[in-house]
Amino acid sequence: MEGNALHEIVGRTSEWSALSQFASSGAAEATLGIVWGRRRVGKSFLLQSLAQQVGGFHFEAVRGAPAEALRSFGESIGAYQRSTAPLAFLNWEQVIDALMRLGAERETVVVLDEFPYLLEHSPELESIIQRAFSPRNPLRTESRTRLILCGSATTVMGNLLSGSAPLRGRAGLDLRISPFDFRVTRTLHGIEDLATALRTYAVIGGVAAYAREMSENDVPSGPGDFDRWICRRVLSPAAPLFSEIQLLLSEDPATSKARKLNLYHATLAAVASGNHTWGSLTSNLGMSGASLKPIMDALLNAEFVVRIADPIRENRALYQPADSMLRFHYALLRRHAERLGRHGADTQGIWHAIEPTFRSQVLGPCFESVARFWTTHFADHATLGVPPDHVGPTTLTLADGTDAELDVVVAADDGTVPSERTVHAIGEAKVARLFTLRELNRLKAARDALGERAAAAKLLIFGSAFDDSVREVAATRGDLELVDLRRLYGE
Repeated sequence: MEGNALHEIVGRTSEWSALSQFASSGAAEATLGIVWGRRRVGKSFLLQSLAQQVGGFHFEAVRGAPAEALRSFGESIGAYQRSTAPLAFLNWEQVIDALMRLGAERETVVVLDEFPYLLEHSPELESIIQRAFSPRNPLRTESRTRLILCGSATTVMGNLLSGSAPLRGRAGLDLRISPFDFRVTRTLHGIEDLATALRTYAVIGGVAAYAREMSENDVPSGPGDFDRWICRRVLSPAAPLFSEIQLLLSEDPATSKARKLNLYHATLAAVASGNHTWGSLTSNLGMSGASLKPIMDALLNAEFVVRIADPIRENRALYQPADSMLRFHYALLRRHAERLGRHGADTQGIWHAIEPTFRSQVLGPCFESVARFWTTHFADHATLGVPPDHVGPTTLTLADGTDAELDVVVAADDGTVPSERTVHAIGEAKVARLFTLRELNRLKAARDALGERAAAAKLLIFGSAFDDSVREVAATRGDLELVDLRRLYGE
């Protein structure tokens, strides 16, 4: 199926292809697909575009009572079939029966968007759909409905096909939609200046709606426009992004029903302010590891926090906010919400006062994650020489007894435990500051501290500005590469 809407879909070629193939698979019986991902990444846009292109049925659920949902289904299906009056459904068995019969004569895409909202009041829906897709059920064998269940509650959607869940083994499509990477985001926003593109990405990440509907398609036009944009579109209490993260936590089942939601906010704030290890988190929060574990598990499952494994050390994972907007909110917005929310607040003045914190706790960590992403997905063979089996940060002790944090470590999958892996590259990422010989010498000292297994490791320096002496050294050494913004963005 050719995608006439594809010209409007930036950065989703593979996702659109998977959906198109599912919609026109040619299967002689009904098929089931799952589409999921965090809120506002563009799932509904893709599915609405698909349904519109193939003449399918798209229904978006809202929170409410079962009777209201059944009535809404009747109205929507009636309108889709151009009935003279809404259809009346008494229960969910009748709804699923009607949806399956939509594909009686041809392949028909049927989308149930925000499916978790329906499960909140009608958990039996999972089992009803399971029965409909039983191998010998005539509802399935006599239909070519392509039923797609979509949702933003990642904890719910991620469990639909897991373990002993009713729908396990029933779905032929399990498509997860993720936020855009930093390169696609820049293309989407159309920001020419690379430093401005990076700073914007550090604030709103790769969630398309944050720069579209929620900011009225307003993005910084260049370096001189960034302050205006962030004050108006992010720091202003009237801006939708100002309260976005609070709403996200209130909507996700993993956190919305928490008895002590303040602990979830406190944990996210601790992670965003630089407490990335388990020990530093328990110390900062003043709680035991046993008390923190269920909170962290919920935040991980809901994709508010990501766990990054140390590629060369056992049991040394780091915890970081899952995306830029989460980091920005808890490092800056939440901390200064009272000042920013005051009537007549000097937003510009507050921004200039907190900008150093933005550079250190938001832009810096974002750039480090961009460097790791580039190393994993964009670095060519000439740079690494091997596939990037394990990429992540680490901390080690140098010969002089001081600790050094490495933002990027590339290790081979050749050891029975991480500490035995060969290290193929190590790197430092510094943005908005000049990279000098001092940082280079410290990076070389880190390679020496790793010993024989890192003897041939490439040195990677990620930055926006390099001292001339560093450039001169890089020009004469085959084991050192500079990765500037142009190279990161593929220019």
